[in-house]
Amino acid sequence: MKTEEELTFSQNKTKLTIYRVIGRKISESRKSSRRKLEGISKKLNINIEILRKIESGEVDTIETEIPVTGFIRAFAKITNAEIGEELDKLQSDYITNEKPKNVYVQVPSIKLSNIFLVFLSSFCFLLLIIYLLNTRSGKRVEIAINKEIASEELFFKENHDQDLKRTDLLTVLNEKEIITNNNNYFEIIFLEETWIEVYKDDKTLVRSGLFNIGDRIDFEFKSQISDYFIKSGNLGGFQIFFKDEFFAPFGYSGEVNNGFYLKEKINQIRKKRL
Repeated sequence: MKTEEELTFSQNKTKLTIYRVIGRKISESRKSSRRKLEGISKKLNINIEILRKIESGEVDTIETEIPVTGFIRAFAKITNAEIGEELDKLQSDYITNEKPKNVYVQVPSIKLSNIFLVFLSSFCFLLLIIYLLNTRSGKRVEIAINKEIASEELFFKENHDQDLKRTDLLTVLNEKEIITNNNNYFEIIFLEETWIEVYKDDKTLVRSGLFNIGDRIDFEFKSQISDYFIKSGNLGGFQIFFKDEFFAPFGYSGEVNNGFYLKEKINQIRKKRL
């Protein structure tokens, strides 16, 4: 029976072998398409030395703070290299479940059923209507429920105890407190399959993973001076909803970055709009 040290050594050796195969495939695909590393480095905003190490399979020499898996996916995509089988092997049962010292662990994506996607889309549309119709005082919300009762005007006041007959209107009321208190709240909405990591301003990781089209994740600022730091493997794959506004794009589709502070980035986008 192998000891724990022997197993760890064997697993690490297997990983290095897979990374070499990935690097060879990316290199061959890049050369066959006659693309130069310099041009790819500029387009992906990735240091050329990191691209060379990926091609040579020397990922264990890359700094631990760098999201290697996201860089590999972006590099393979732009060179049309087929490495899905190798990435699956890296996450298979015979590879250790411990986090590699220089590879970010990716949370498996969850495929939504068609029914859930329809429900999610309807819910998002309903929230958008509420945001647009809600007055600044937060005392009155006017909503058209559906085509059958589109002519009805519904007014809700604080402390209103009227017995509502429609259960969907009760749901709207339950959401009212959240909507009128949205100054400390923001939401990330995914438009494409996107890898993302969200940190507090002290660089504590609070959420990470590979998200699908239609996925949404919510966050709340604990104080006026608090902020969040965001890294992504696809800057064009998401938008942010904050204080009744949508903010996007943060880059182009497939672009990888080293991270940005949310409030600072939003202020930059607002200045460009002016």
